[in-house]
Amino acid sequence: MIRGSDGKKKDTLNNIEATREFIVNIVSEDFAHPMNICSTEFPPDVDEFKQSGLTPVPSTVVKPPRVKESRINLECRLLQVVPVSSKPLGGSVVLGEVLCFHVAEEICEDYRIDPDKLQAIGRMGGPTYTRTTDRFDLVRPQTGEIKPS
Repeated sequence: MIRGSDGKKKDTLNNIEATREFIVNIVSEDFAHPMNICSTEFPPDVDEFKQSGLTPVPSTVVKPPRVKESRINLECRLLQVVPVSSKPLGGSVVLGEVLCFHVAEEICEDYRIDPDKLQAIGRMGGPTYTRTTDRFDLVRPQTGEIKPS
């Protein structure tokens, strides 16, 4: 979470370190573009919710707001920040304890999250993202079924 323009920490990391709380909002394809607006290197006093058109909603346990458009939100308390690189575009790994999950009912079926309804996306690096539509199942083997090679 190092800014590419000046090598300083991004506001996200500064806020997490200052408040020791944060939200993980799972991003779905339908709001990828507004989410991307939030990646702009705005000055600290700019409200990214207003810039992106995303909707802030109060959290249950922590102070930072959640993103209403996100169908899964994790309210977290900071455990540790592990610096990986202090070079521009470098970053840190932020480890947190999940205190509360929010999962929209419309993406659940038989008490499981339906990935086709969630349509989550993931960042690969730089401007590249991936869809989670290419999936496969692996049945977990039982201990007696494994034969040494």
